[in-house]
Amino acid sequence: MPKVIKRQRASYSIEQKKEVVTYARQRGRNEAARHFDLDKSMVGRWVKASESWTSEIKNNTMRVGSGRKAYFPEAEAKLYNWVIVQRKKALAVTFVTVRLQMFEILREPDMVALYGELANNFMATFRWLTAFMKRHNLALRRRTRISQKLPEQLEESLESFYRFVIRLRIKNSIEMCNIFNMDETPVWFDMAGNFTINQKGEKTVHIRGTGNENNRFTVVLTCAADGTKLPPICIFKGKQMPRGEKAPPGVIVWFQESGWMNADLMKHYVSYLNQIRMSSGQSRLPAMMVYDSFRGHLEESVKQKFKENHVELAVIPGGLTSICQPLDVAINKPFKDNLRREWYHWMNNGGAGYTPAGNLRRAKISEKCGISNALDGTEDDEIYKEIDEVLDEIQNEMDNDVEEEMEIIDLNDS
Repeated sequence: MPKVIKRQRASYSIEQKKEVVTYARQRGRNEAARHFDLDKSMVGRWVKASESWTSEIKNNTMRVGSGRKAYFPEAEAKLYNWVIVQRKKALAVTFVTVRLQMFEILREPDMVALYGELANNFMATFRWLTAFMKRHNLALRRRTRISQKLPEQLEESLESFYRFVIRLRIKNSIEMCNIFNMDETPVWFDMAGNFTINQKGEKTVHIRGTGNENNRFTVVLTCAADGTKLPPICIFKGKQMPRGEKAPPGVIVWFQESGWMNADLMKHYVSYLNQIRMSSGQSRLPAMMVYDSFRGHLEESVKQKFKENHVELAVIPGGLTSICQPLDVAINKPFKDNLRREWYHWMNNGGAGYTPAGNLRRAKISEKCGISNALDGTEDDEIYKEIDEVLDEIQNEMDNDVEEEMEIIDLNDS
């Protein structure tokens, strides 16, 4: 009686099958079966089926050609092409629009002639939709960027802006240390966030704050193309520093009724930038300021002020700030991450104390100004000491030009 060989059923990935097929083509099917301890008829089937394997098949796929087959392959091919066209236009494609478009395709004369009455029974179920997406390697994705322009138009704008900046720099012989980027970013008094480590199983997860989640101020950051970072400017709501408060040296504090940058503060900013450049002997050299198209940046009085101080403007086109603005690309996020880390540390060590009712007190303005020039926080204790004298000069000049509704304070004089 012949010996019966029992083999345990196993699934093999496409990568494993390719290895067996390659071996079989070099040394023969029977030798491959003996070498890999496989049935020779199965090896033969793999060799034959390998002709239809494409590079699009994932190597870790356990079964090739498995799964429910499409009832309307030609219609689905047209639907897939439609999806690709819509996405190239950067238009949203949802489950609803895919279903509606499939119905439209099946009503086309050539599809009616091909499928006949079968098309009338199509239900566009969720099961069909997920199978269609799987067959065509599609997935539902979260938006990472929103814009009003097509990607092709953004590419054209990007190329045009790039050429403009290069021409401007060459024309005026602007050095890297005199190419600046500035941006305003909001910072909240409470930075508790929505996540915490907690025991499993609890239905309610509470994160305590100071009750000031909606109160914010503005931080103005400036960097140069050679890597230099200028002192931050904090803009708070109100008219003046609360009595008894004092912020760390080297941080400039301005006040404005809405706590945001406007055209008047932008003109003060130009004076501030000019004083910084004077301290390094660069004030008479040509410079360039790259910033976004915020309306406060585009006031004619602001443009004229920049021009008087030998600063050319390069306004980033709409939709390109996330690409062309260095502060958005590389600095704002680590800045806020480090600020949030310091806030957590401050809270875990008692924060600003408690009110008579037992609630946590809000951080003082002076405590929120403890911002480091170094992204790793190594300069928290000695912030910009080398430019304190420059800041004194800025404040002395600005004190004579303060409007009634705002007050600009240099903390070194406090």
